[in-house]
Amino acid sequence: MIPENLPIEVPFSEVEMFDDLDTRVSAIDCLFVNIIGVNDDLIEFCPNETPTSQEEYLAWVWVVKPSLGSEILSKDCVELNDLIKHYQTNQMDKWFEYIAT
Repeated sequence: MIPENLPIEVPFSEVEMFDDLDTRVSAIDCLFVNIIGVNDDLIEFCPNETPTSQEEYLAWVWVVKPSLGSEILSKDCVELNDLIKHYQTNQMDKWFEYIAT
């Protein structure tokens, strides 16, 4: 279930699949510039919009909890959904090539 109010600061110890965090943060930065801050021991959500858009919030949720990717796919977020599909099928190189063009 997608949380309605994920904290704006999450310690590294609570980030799922931490070893792949850099890939997710880099990818989200391509779609939503600078909404994820990385500090010494936590990540921080810094939305660009007030109020926060659904897409930015779902991107934040996915960075912290990539296991919710399939649930996020049910939302109407075309670019984010494309990213998640590539991530889930281990095709991030292909996604980064596409987004760079």
